[in-house]
Amino acid sequence: MMRSSAPARSQSKPLVLACALAASLAGACEDDGKVSQKHAAELCARLAPVVAEDVGQVRTGLPPGSEKLAALVDTDPGADLLGLQRAIAGARASVKELLFAKGTFFSFADPSGTVLRSEADPDMLANRSVLASFPELRKVVEPNSGLVEAFGEMQEMRGVRNGPDLQWVAAHPVRASGGELKGLFVTGWSFRAYAYRLQEAAKRDIAEIVKRDRLKSEPLLYVFAWKGAKAYGGPVTPDVN
Repeated sequence: MMRSSAPARSQSKPLVLACALAASLAGACEDDGKVSQKHAAELCARLAPVVAEDVGQVRTGLPPGSEKLAALVDTDPGADLLGLQRAIAGARASVKELLFAKGTFFSFADPSGTVLRSEADPDMLANRSVLASFPELRKVVEPNSGLVEAFGEMQEMRGVRNGPDLQWVAAHPVRASGGELKGLFVTGWSFRAYAYRLQEAAKRDIAEIVKRDRLKSEPLLYVFAWKGAKAYGGPVTPDVN
């Protein structure tokens, strides 16, 4: 098991975004178990930079993306939801980091925190308040605020139908040229959906290891995203302590 952590920013106060990756490699005897642990450590070392890059794309891309979005949205963004959807897509496409970001949603919320439109269809977040589900995000509506991040739970952001899940959400104010708050640009991901992404990436790495070390069979692999005392795996993973 390995942890990689990177600082999260909430105005000037740092938060910690911690992600633990556990690779469980099946072995038939003690020696096989030691080999499996070695491979698990190697996989985690490969995945740690992936996590840092994915988080960095959001932190780097959301501020300029919000500026682009401010120029694209109308004075009354809620009056043309289809146009707002196109504006979100356009803002993402104009910022390289957001274009490749791994967020499971990209949404525009009004100043009260209610989502008016998301880029994807069906829009599960429409008319839902992100500030109600993630109270720490309320700092984003304060004067001179910047990127704000929070952890929490919101049913509409779940990555799986059943079982516990957690979400990491980042929000940035969308302001008019005069400084007036038009709304919020919001993105993030479900821990379980993100764990599945990492697991699929790790499968490509384990295939290389199998070939390199001439293993007789491909080991069983699970990846978990970790926060506090809880670990969140993909849609089909065993319960873990």
